[in-house]
Amino acid sequence: MINQRVMATAIIRKNDRYLLLKRSVHNKMYAGQWQFPEGGVKFGESPLKALTRELREETGLGLKDAKLLGVGSGTIKYFNQKLYHFIRIFYACRVAGRLSLSEKHTNAAWLTKKEIRKLKLLKGFKLDQTEKFI
Repeated sequence: MINQRVMATAIIRKNDRYLLLKRSVHNKMYAGQWQFPEGGVKFGESPLKALTRELREETGLGLKDAKLLGVGSGTIKYFNQKLYHFIRIFYACRVAGRLSLSEKHTNAAWLTKKEIRKLKLLKGFKLDQTEKFI
């Protein structure tokens, strides 16, 4: 069975560094892997509303402004069982507030492109698709 997920992904830049989050070891999917702040778009929800909600839930940050950068896609297997097709909608974001991680993440870091290339990124996350946006 093939499943599809639409994700709203935040590219948050400060000077030459980007905000990435490390998934908690208690997260049942892809523990310890790094990702940009993102989350699934619920049925009937706009991608921008999902982005605003996910930023608040995962980082405690409020969305001040978002500019659509583009779209990427890829497929992965969850738990080596179901094939998923992910469509990521990338936004350049300006945020406000103080960073406060949810229980889904154990660390946040501001990293350069070079540093990001060395990380173990979220399975299925296509860095080559993202690099054109950062």
